[in-house]
Amino acid sequence: MPYRRLPNTDKARIRSLETAISKIRNSEYYAPVLSAELFARAEKKLQQFRGTVDRYLNSLDKQVSYSKSESYQERLKRAKMYVSHFLTVFNLCIKRGEIKATDREYFSIPVNSAELPDMSSDISVIRCCENTIRGEKTRVEKGGIPIYNPTIAKVVVHYELFKELYDKQCELRQQTEESLLVVSLMRPQIDEVILDVWNSIENYFDDLSGEKKLKMCREYGLIYYYRKGETD
Repeated sequence: MPYRRLPNTDKARIRSLETAISKIRNSEYYAPVLSAELFARAEKKLQQFRGTVDRYLNSLDKQVSYSKSESYQERLKRAKMYVSHFLTVFNLCIKRGEIKATDREYFSIPVNSAELPDMSSDISVIRCCENTIRGEKTRVEKGGIPIYNPTIAKVVVHYELFKELYDKQCELRQQTEESLLVVSLMRPQIDEVILDVWNSIENYFDDLSGEKKLKMCREYGLIYYYRKGETD
Protein backbone atom coordinates (compact mmCIF):
# COMPACT_ATOMS: atom_id res chain seq x y z
CA MET A 1 0.00 0.00 0.00
CA PRO A 2 1.24 3.52 -0.73
CA TYR A 3 2.09 5.70 2.23
CA ARG A 4 1.36 9.35 2.83
CA ARG A 5 4.15 11.83 3.51
CA LEU A 6 3.88 15.48 4.42
CA PRO A 7 5.60 18.00 2.11
CA ASN A 8 9.25 18.61 3.02
CA THR A 9 9.86 21.89 1.17
CA ASP A 10 8.24 25.29 1.65
CA LYS A 11 7.11 25.37 -1.97
CA ALA A 12 5.46 21.96 -1.57
CA ARG A 13 3.79 23.01 1.70
CA ILE A 14 2.26 26.04 0.02
CA ARG A 15 1.21 24.06 -3.05
CA SER A 16 -0.42 21.39 -0.89
CA LEU A 17 -2.64 23.82 1.01
CA GLU A 18 -3.37 25.88 -2.11
CA THR A 19 -4.57 22.73 -3.89
CA ALA A 20 -6.83 21.68 -1.02
CA ILE A 21 -8.31 25.15 -0.52
CA SER A 22 -8.86 25.74 -4.24
CA LYS A 23 -10.47 22.33 -4.68
CA ILE A 24 -12.76 22.82 -1.69
CA ARG A 25 -13.86 26.29 -2.82
CA ASN A 26 -15.00 24.84 -6.13
CA SER A 27 -16.36 21.54 -4.86
CA GLU A 28 -19.79 20.28 -3.94
CA TYR A 29 -18.08 18.64 -0.95
CA TYR A 30 -17.09 22.04 0.53
CA ALA A 31 -18.80 21.81 3.90
CA PRO A 32 -18.31 18.14 4.80
CA VAL A 33 -14.69 17.77 3.64
CA LEU A 34 -13.39 20.37 6.11
CA SER A 35 -15.16 22.05 8.96
CA ALA A 36 -15.66 25.78 8.59
CA GLU A 37 -13.21 26.31 11.44
CA LEU A 38 -10.49 24.16 9.87
CA PHE A 39 -11.02 25.71 6.44
CA ALA A 40 -10.65 29.22 7.91
CA ARG A 41 -7.55 28.17 9.86
CA ALA A 42 -5.99 26.66 6.74
CA GLU A 43 -6.65 29.81 4.69
CA LYS A 44 -5.21 32.08 7.37
CA LYS A 45 -2.12 29.95 7.97
CA LEU A 46 -1.49 29.61 4.23
CA GLN A 47 -1.65 33.38 3.79
CA GLN A 48 0.73 33.94 6.71
CA PHE A 49 3.20 31.28 5.62
CA ARG A 50 3.18 32.32 1.97
CA GLY A 51 3.88 35.93 2.98
CA THR A 52 6.70 34.86 5.29
CA VAL A 53 8.31 32.70 2.61
CA ASP A 54 7.98 35.50 0.04
CA ARG A 55 9.72 37.94 2.39
CA TYR A 56 12.55 35.46 2.92
CA LEU A 57 12.96 34.81 -0.82
CA ASN A 58 12.92 38.53 -1.59
CA SER A 59 15.53 39.15 1.09
CA LEU A 60 17.71 36.33 -0.24
CA ASP A 61 17.40 37.61 -3.80
CA LYS A 62 18.39 41.12 -2.70
CA GLN A 63 21.40 39.77 -0.82
CA VAL A 64 22.61 37.62 -3.71
CA SER A 65 22.05 40.40 -6.27
CA TYR A 66 24.00 42.84 -4.13
CA SER A 67 27.00 40.52 -3.77
CA LYS A 68 27.01 39.88 -7.52
CA SER A 69 26.69 43.55 -8.47
CA GLU A 70 29.39 45.09 -10.61
CA SER A 71 30.41 47.65 -7.96
CA TYR A 72 30.70 45.01 -5.22
CA GLN A 73 32.73 42.62 -7.35
CA GLU A 74 34.98 45.40 -8.60
CA ARG A 75 35.82 46.62 -5.09
CA LEU A 76 36.39 43.05 -3.94
CA LYS A 77 38.71 42.47 -6.89
CA ARG A 78 40.75 45.60 -6.17
CA ALA A 79 41.05 44.95 -2.44
CA LYS A 80 42.24 41.42 -3.16
CA MET A 81 44.64 42.61 -5.88
CA TYR A 82 46.30 45.32 -3.77
CA VAL A 83 46.78 43.19 -0.66
CA SER A 84 48.09 40.32 -2.82
CA HIS A 85 50.58 42.61 -4.52
CA PHE A 86 51.68 44.05 -1.20
CA LEU A 87 52.33 40.62 0.32
CA THR A 88 54.08 39.44 -2.84
CA VAL A 89 56.49 42.39 -2.59
CA PHE A 90 56.88 41.65 1.13
CA ASN A 91 57.88 38.05 0.34
CA LEU A 92 60.32 39.21 -2.35
CA CYS A 93 61.97 41.50 0.20
CA ILE A 94 62.40 38.49 2.51
CA LYS A 95 63.85 36.46 -0.36
CA ARG A 96 66.38 39.22 -1.08
CA GLY A 97 67.31 39.39 2.60
CA GLU A 98 65.96 42.92 3.06
CA ILE A 99 63.34 41.82 5.61
CA LYS A 100 63.57 39.02 8.18
CA ALA A 101 61.35 35.98 7.64
CA THR A 102 60.24 36.24 11.27
CA ASP A 103 58.44 39.48 10.35
CA ARG A 104 55.77 37.32 8.77
CA GLU A 105 54.45 36.81 12.29
CA TYR A 106 53.26 40.41 12.26
CA PHE A 107 50.92 39.47 9.41
CA SER A 108 49.65 36.24 11.01
CA ILE A 109 51.53 34.25 8.35
CA PRO A 110 53.65 31.16 9.14
CA VAL A 111 57.31 32.20 9.31
CA ASN A 112 58.49 29.59 6.80
CA SER A 113 55.65 30.04 4.31
CA ALA A 114 55.99 32.26 1.25
CA GLU A 115 52.45 31.43 0.14
CA LEU A 116 49.79 34.10 0.15
CA PRO A 117 46.99 33.73 2.73
CA ASP A 118 43.67 32.25 1.66
CA MET A 119 41.54 34.83 -0.13
CA SER A 120 38.88 32.56 -1.61
CA SER A 121 35.95 34.32 0.05
CA ASP A 122 34.83 37.83 0.92
CA ILE A 123 35.52 37.42 4.62
CA SER A 124 38.96 35.90 3.97
CA VAL A 125 39.90 38.97 1.89
CA ILE A 126 38.72 41.22 4.72
CA ARG A 127 40.76 39.28 7.27
CA CYS A 128 43.84 39.26 5.05
CA CYS A 129 43.62 43.02 4.56
CA GLU A 130 43.16 43.64 8.27
CA ASN A 131 46.09 41.37 9.21
CA THR A 132 48.27 43.03 6.59
CA ILE A 133 47.41 46.60 7.59
CA ARG A 134 47.89 45.83 11.27
CA GLY A 135 51.07 43.86 10.59
CA GLU A 136 52.72 46.53 8.47
CA LYS A 137 51.92 49.20 11.06
CA THR A 138 53.53 47.10 13.81
CA ARG A 139 56.54 46.20 11.64
CA VAL A 140 57.28 49.81 10.74
CA GLU A 141 56.78 50.97 14.34
CA LYS A 142 59.48 48.47 15.33
CA GLY A 143 61.94 50.01 12.87
CA GLY A 144 61.16 48.14 9.66
CA ILE A 145 61.52 49.87 6.30
CA PRO A 146 58.10 50.62 4.72
CA ILE A 147 57.14 48.68 1.62
CA TYR A 148 56.39 50.61 -1.57
CA ASN A 149 54.67 49.81 -4.85
CA PRO A 150 52.10 49.38 -3.51
CA THR A 151 52.26 51.23 -0.22
CA ILE A 152 50.18 50.08 2.72
CA ALA A 153 48.19 53.31 2.28
CA LYS A 154 46.97 51.99 -1.09
CA VAL A 155 45.94 48.73 0.56
CA VAL A 156 44.05 50.69 3.23
CA VAL A 157 42.15 52.74 0.63
CA HIS A 158 40.91 49.72 -1.30
CA TYR A 159 40.23 47.74 1.87
CA GLU A 160 38.03 50.54 3.23
CA LEU A 161 36.19 50.95 -0.07
CA PHE A 162 35.38 47.24 -0.12
CA LYS A 163 34.66 47.08 3.63
CA GLU A 164 31.94 49.70 3.18
CA LEU A 165 30.09 47.45 0.74
CA TYR A 166 30.91 44.31 2.70
CA ASP A 167 29.29 45.77 5.83
CA LYS A 168 26.14 46.46 3.81
CA GLN A 169 26.27 42.89 2.53
CA CYS A 170 26.49 41.66 6.13
CA GLU A 171 23.36 43.66 6.99
CA LEU A 172 21.51 42.06 4.07
CA ARG A 173 22.74 38.62 5.12
CA GLN A 174 21.52 39.25 8.65
CA GLN A 175 18.10 40.26 7.35
CA THR A 176 17.97 37.07 5.25
CA GLU A 177 18.93 34.92 8.22
CA GLU A 178 16.27 36.57 10.38
CA SER A 179 13.66 36.02 7.65
CA LEU A 180 14.67 32.37 7.35
CA LEU A 181 14.36 31.95 11.11
CA VAL A 182 10.77 33.19 10.96
CA VAL A 183 10.07 30.67 8.18
CA SER A 184 11.66 27.89 10.23
CA LEU A 185 9.52 28.73 13.26
CA MET A 186 6.38 28.65 11.14
CA ARG A 187 7.05 25.27 9.50
CA PRO A 188 5.77 23.17 12.43
CA GLN A 189 2.60 25.28 12.46
CA ILE A 190 1.94 24.87 8.75
CA ASP A 191 2.73 21.15 8.97
CA GLU A 192 0.17 20.79 11.75
CA VAL A 193 -2.49 22.47 9.62
CA ILE A 194 -1.62 20.32 6.59
CA LEU A 195 -1.86 17.20 8.73
CA ASP A 196 -5.28 18.21 10.04
CA VAL A 197 -6.50 19.04 6.54
CA TRP A 198 -5.21 15.76 5.08
CA ASN A 199 -6.73 13.73 7.91
CA SER A 200 -10.07 15.40 7.40
CA ILE A 201 -9.99 14.79 3.64
CA GLU A 202 -9.03 11.15 4.06
CA ASN A 203 -11.76 10.66 6.64
CA TYR A 204 -14.34 12.13 4.30
CA PHE A 205 -13.44 9.70 1.50
CA ASP A 206 -12.95 6.77 3.84
CA ASP A 207 -15.91 4.89 2.38
CA LEU A 208 -14.26 4.73 -1.04
CA SER A 209 -12.11 1.75 -1.89
CA GLY A 210 -8.39 1.62 -2.75
CA GLU A 211 -7.50 3.58 -5.86
CA LYS A 212 -10.75 5.56 -5.88
CA LYS A 213 -9.95 6.97 -2.46
CA LEU A 214 -6.35 7.72 -3.42
CA LYS A 215 -7.48 9.45 -6.62
CA MET A 216 -9.93 11.71 -4.78
CA CYS A 217 -7.46 12.53 -2.03
CA ARG A 218 -4.73 13.38 -4.55
CA GLU A 219 -7.10 15.85 -6.18
CA TYR A 220 -7.15 17.66 -2.83
CA GLY A 221 -3.34 17.83 -2.68
CA LEU A 222 -2.48 14.75 -0.63
CA ILE A 223 0.82 13.15 -1.59
CA TYR A 224 1.29 9.38 -1.66
CA TYR A 225 4.40 7.33 -2.34
CA TYR A 226 4.85 3.71 -3.23
CA ARG A 227 7.54 1.74 -1.45
CA LYS A 228 10.26 0.15 -3.54
CA GLY A 229 8.86 -2.73 -5.52
CA GLU A 230 5.25 -1.62 -5.13
CA THR A 231 3.09 -0.78 -8.13
CA ASP A 232 -0.15 1.11 -8.56
